[in-house]
Amino acid sequence: MFQQPELWQILAANVAVAFGAFIQSGTGFGMGLLCVPLLTLINPVFAPGSFLLASMFQNSVMIVRNRQGIRKDWLAAILPGIVMGAAVAYVALKNLKGSGVELSIGITILLAVAISAIGLRVALGRKTLVAGGTIAGMMSTVAGVPGPPLILLLQNEPGLQIRANLGITFMAGSFSSIVAFYFAGRFGLLHALLGLSLLPGILTGSLLAGPFARLLDRSFLRPALLILVSFGGLALILRNIM
Repeated sequence: MFQQPELWQILAANVAVAFGAFIQSGTGFGMGLLCVPLLTLINPVFAPGSFLLASMFQNSVMIVRNRQGIRKDWLAAILPGIVMGAAVAYVALKNLKGSGVELSIGITILLAVAISAIGLRVALGRKTLVAGGTIAGMMSTVAGVPGPPLILLLQNEPGLQIRANLGITFMAGSFSSIVAFYFAGRFGLLHALLGLSLLPGILTGSLLAGPFARLLDRSFLRPALLILVSFGGLALILRNIM
């Protein structure tokens, strides 16, 4: 069912995740949006399961760097939603086969870009945080991109708090999604080993991001990233339609 990637594909995947980790270390978002379509195009076996396992390391780094911004009240609402969303998406995963997986990833990527581009201000509250967490859990499990609905909620909060709490949320989302993948028959030893093979790229990107963190906050980065990711999502859709 899953094809073991060649050496050049593993190297290309590490370059992709290094760039994603570099971006997310400074902005708090963007790694999943950028990496998942690229990894799927390189070899579908990398995404989303192996990527989510590897991304847990980068998220742990983000949590440690921004731990003073942790908000327990936010997390108490978001994390149950994450678990509920992963459980709902599990049902969909059980019925997706072959090209349907890539097509669903491409559609979810474009949906994530649309959510990120809207930029509407949504009032923070327990209900909206639970709803955001649920949608994030579903998107994480289907396509490995939990960030957009939560970024929409937290976009006007202090950067330190955004990065710390998104890091914890992404960790929980990745774990919940991997459990769903396992029971759906879409995560095994090969995916775990490939996840570990991506750690050099993530470590490199995280280390390089430190000196350039201020540059990553520039206003041009967000629209440029969303445009780039849109092409990745469209490429996945067109490859399966054609």
